[in-house]
Amino acid sequence: MLASFLLDFNRTTVIVKLKIYDFEDKDTFSAQPNLLDDFGSTESASKLVNEDIFNEPELFDNPKPVELIKHLVSISTNNDSVVLDSFSGSGTLAHSVLELNSENSDSQRKFILVETEDYANTITAERVRRVIKGVKTAKSDLLKKGTGGSFSYFELGDTIEMENLFAKNQLPTYTEFARYLFYTATGEEFDESVLNEKTGFIGESKNYEVYLFYKAELEWLKKNALTLEHCKSLPKFKNKQRLVFAPAKYVDDHTLLDYRIDFCQLPYEIYRIQR
Repeated sequence: MLASFLLDFNRTTVIVKLKIYDFEDKDTFSAQPNLLDDFGSTESASKLVNEDIFNEPELFDNPKPVELIKHLVSISTNNDSVVLDSFSGSGTLAHSVLELNSENSDSQRKFILVETEDYANTITAERVRRVIKGVKTAKSDLLKKGTGGSFSYFELGDTIEMENLFAKNQLPTYTEFARYLFYTATGEEFDESVLNEKTGFIGESKNYEVYLFYKAELEWLKKNALTLEHCKSLPKFKNKQRLVFAPAKYVDDHTLLDYRIDFCQLPYEIYRIQR
């Protein structure tokens, strides 16, 4: 089931425009109630967020009513839908989905929130945490008890692109280069905590153990390569192919095959840096 809603909020009114596709069940959307009369207002929503959840009367202006968003989500999505809010504000969409899931055992909806303001963690994500765990001083029994559930909070770092890596016209650090190479080679998340510059290990993907032999020194890069000694020094083989990045290689293909290595030469761009 699909539907789109255009909401225009201010302190007293809300305008809703509903688009129904030809393939949808139009009866589902017929005779919808008056949204303001049945699902609250921004005033009641403000009291919920500012007073009940955070106990700070002027924390956030004009949040959306939870009951309204719950209603719109329930009639426009399926029980297993993933609901996206690209401008999540105080986090009402997540609050609504969590309550729907708590009230209806058939509902297993998920949510994705995106927020670029500096309150993304302290208000948006923090509201979700409190809704899940419960707020003991809340008036609502469900909010007091907590909905249960879980979510993950992420902050975006710099874009992983070659242009950003060399933007300062200097060689990237080992960690910066490892992050770039691991992600571009595997498409998987880079875990800095497992990085071991001494052994060259920078991470493990579904198919590979990934290694990087590199120093942020131009002269070192010109003189070093993957050698037989490097191959022998790799940690014990664990049934995954090894992906090894190095400036060059001084071993033949048979040696690489023996040590289960796929060799990747470092990007040529690093040699253009003038230091």
